[in-house]
This record gives sequence, C-alpha cells and structure tokens, in this order.
Amino acid sequence: MLFNSTHYFIFAPIVILFYFTIPKRFQGLWLFVVSLYFYAIFKVPFLILLIFSFVLTKLAVDAMEKAVSRIWKIFWLNVSIWGNLGLLFVFKYLDFSISVWNTFLGFEPCDPEYVSALGIMLPMGISFFTLQAVSYAVDVYRGTVTPAKSVFHFGLFLSFFPQLVAGPILKATDVLHQFLEPKEFQKDNLIRGLKQLFWGVFKKTFIADPISYAIDPVYGDPTSYSGIAMWVAASLFAVQVYCDFSGYSDIAIGTGRIMGFHIPKNFDRPFLAGTLSELWRRWHISFTTWLREYIYITLGGNRRGEFITYINLFMTTFVSGIWHGADWTYIIWGATHSGMMVVERFVFKSQAIKNAWDKVPRTLQPIYPLTIFIFTMFFFRAKPTAEVPSGLKIATMMIDRAFHFVDGNMPDVPLSLVAVIGVLFLIDILQNQKEDRFDFIMNKPLVLYTVCGVMYVTAFLIYSVTVSSPFLYFQF
Repeated sequence: MLFNSTHYFIFAPIVILFYFTIPKRFQGLWLFVVSLYFYAIFKVPFLILLIFSFVLTKLAVDAMEKAVSRIWKIFWLNVSIWGNLGLLFVFKYLDFSISVWNTFLGFEPCDPEYVSALGIMLPMGISFFTLQAVSYAVDVYRGTVTPAKSVFHFGLFLSFFPQLVAGPILKATDVLHQFLEPKEFQKDNLIRGLKQLFWGVFKKTFIADPISYAIDPVYGDPTSYSGIAMWVAASLFAVQVYCDFSGYSDIAIGTGRIMGFHIPKNFDRPFLAGTLSELWRRWHISFTTWLREYIYITLGGNRRGEFITYINLFMTTFVSGIWHGADWTYIIWGATHSGMMVVERFVFKSQAIKNAWDKVPRTLQPIYPLTIFIFTMFFFRAKPTAEVPSGLKIATMMIDRAFHFVDGNMPDVPLSLVAVIGVLFLIDILQNQKEDRFDFIMNKPLVLYTVCGVMYVTAFLIYSVTVSSPFLYFQF
C-alpha cells in the first residue's frame, strides 16, 4: 500500500481510531494484523518472505540464547544472519550475479554455457526488513538488547507498517520495548505526529513528484538536451531523492508518533552539511548507523591503524552502493562516495587544512559535498531505455554532455516548482539554526488542524484523479 494513495488516507485513520478504542491488551495484535494486510496489498506472495524472515530469525535467536557454548551461539547467529542475507541475495542480486558471470566469462545468449536470468521480482521492503532482522540477532548476541518475548512480539517489530517497506530501519533497542507498552491517546503525540506526517506529504506530493515530470524526459533521452540541462536534471534529482525519501520517513515517523511510538529521526537536513562525511551522517541516518555498527565496527573501525581505517571506511560506504541496487551504476555511485570519503578523511587529517576549511563561511561549505552528491546522481538515476539498454551508458552520455556544455533543449521546470523548492530550503536553513523555530505557530491547534486539513483534502483529491509515483526507495 502506497502512502501517497487514497487507500492509505482511508486506511491510516481507521487503524489509528481502532487502535485507541479497542482493549489495550489487543493493541499489539491489531497492529500486527493490519501490518500484514498493509504488506500483502503489494503482493500476497511477498508476505511469505516477511513471515519467513521473522520466524527464522526468532527461532535462530532463541536457539542462540539456549546454546551453552560460544561455538553454538555463533552458529545460530550465522543461521539468522545468512538466512536473511541469503533471502536478500536471491531476490535482489541473483539475476545481476548471473549477468556478471556471463559478462566476465564472455558468454553470449547463443552459447550453450550462457546462463539466463531468472526474472525474479524484487519484493517491497526486503532490503529493509532483512537488515532489521540481522541487527536484532547481532544485538541479542552482543547482549545489548533483551530478546523479544514471542514470535508475535518480534513479528510486530519487523512488520510495523509505517516503516516496513522503506524504513527507517528500526533498532530493537529503540522500539522493541515500545510494542509491549499499552498506549493512550495523547494530544501532544497527535500534534507532533500530524506536523511531521503532513510535512512528508508536502515534500512528496508538491516537490518530489513534480520534479520527476520535469527531469524524466532528460534522463530518458539525454541526446536531445543541452549540457546545462544535464546539470539541472542531476541537481533536481538530488532534491527529488531527498524530498521523496525523507518525505516517506516523515510520514512513517508521524504516523507512528500519533499512535505513541517514538521512531528515531532519519534525515537531518543533509544538504546543509559542510563535508561529505557530515552529509552521510545526516542522510538516511538509520541506514548509516546500521552500516557503522554492523559493518564498520565489525571490520575493526579505526582501531587497527590509519591504513586499515581507510579500507574499512571505503568498504562500509561501498556496501551502501551495492545495497541500493544490483546494477553497475549503483556500484560506481557507491565507489565514488567511498573514494571521496577516504580522500576527505586523509586531507582533513592535516590540521592546517582542517583549520583553513573551518574558516570558510558556513553558508559556503555545503557547496563542496553537494557538488559531489549531485555529480553522482548521473549514475544513481540512470536507467536503461528502449534506445539505450544500459543505465551505465546513459550516465556516461549525460556526463559527457554535461562537461562539454553541448547545445540542446532545456527541461521544462515550472517557476512554481522552483519557488516551492526555495521555500523548502529556506525552512531547512531556519530550522537548522533553531529546530523549533516554527513551533509557536504550528503548535496552535487551530492553525495546525487547518493546515493539515487543507493538505489532507488537497492530497486526497490529487491521488483520487492521478496515480502518484511510487516512493523511489521502494525499488531498493
């Protein structure tokens, strides 16, 4: 079920209303049932994979807890980890691995040794709930979290509908205990939840979707557009990704907050970061935290000398690229960020350079990381077309045109869209200076309910007559 649909706009109020009116002992059961329904709407067979993930993880972790030797604890931990990662590999990376196998061995479709792709469909949210299951198993093994009390309790943690298909990736230490606590309706939760929920709807409906209409033709046929158009398209796509994904996170966090759940922040105005490392600390925070805690630290972090630290940093960020998609474009995107992160750490190791950078006005510092981020959008967005069946070739064509500033058409970008984007960044800048800058306005119920009511009706009407674009991170 899409957040940006009339279905969800009817579903969510009904779920929340029943949640607070049924006996408290049934609240968890109600959320579990509606979460399974929410996921089954996409495709019922996908539900089997979700159930497999939480049953496998729960049974393996229970066996790990009962094991009397460290060897058996590690064995059951690996069953949980590789069972979930194996599920992710089969449905997300198997076809790409087959393609790589054929390419490197030089097999053509006419060769008897050629292996055909299986055409496996990518289940919604599999990149999120498998990582969440892995983190739970590792945390229990490390002793940082108390195991879930039942398959049902753990199943709700893994399937909680607001964040199920595109995060944030929840940590058991943050929310597992919350599913055991009966919830009362609280006006403060309603106000805070509505503010975040409809801020997310605004970013998705009024910025992310209109941007796609402006730039899709450019990425679909780059040879018809100018070099400047390439930069405009990449820049707008960076804004689209931010608004689309942070918008989803806002809706998820806001929906959860209305019901009394505190889901950690997933974005912290990343385009205002002064370095690339800071940008990644502010971007998709739940995922970068997962990478740090379960890959970077596991590899040794910065405890084994500077050279090994560079390798660990590169590998951790590189994994981010692979996680985003099974395609060479994502691998190059991840490798570019990985390399730049290593270079940045090496350069700023010089105290003189670091001091000089700190003297650069804070308003100018974001230009550097944002330029790198925008450049990588040529790879991140590139998709095969009927004329060019290679996303990598699309990306290289766009880069070539961008750096040679060739002549051509310009994308049709409405001034109203430019204005709305300007408002978004102005609000981000003001809130970056003071988080609660607008609370004195939006905490007034009459203002909040009016704004949210207008937004709700407008979005409902839009979704009633048009089909909104799915959230970009559904494909990951």
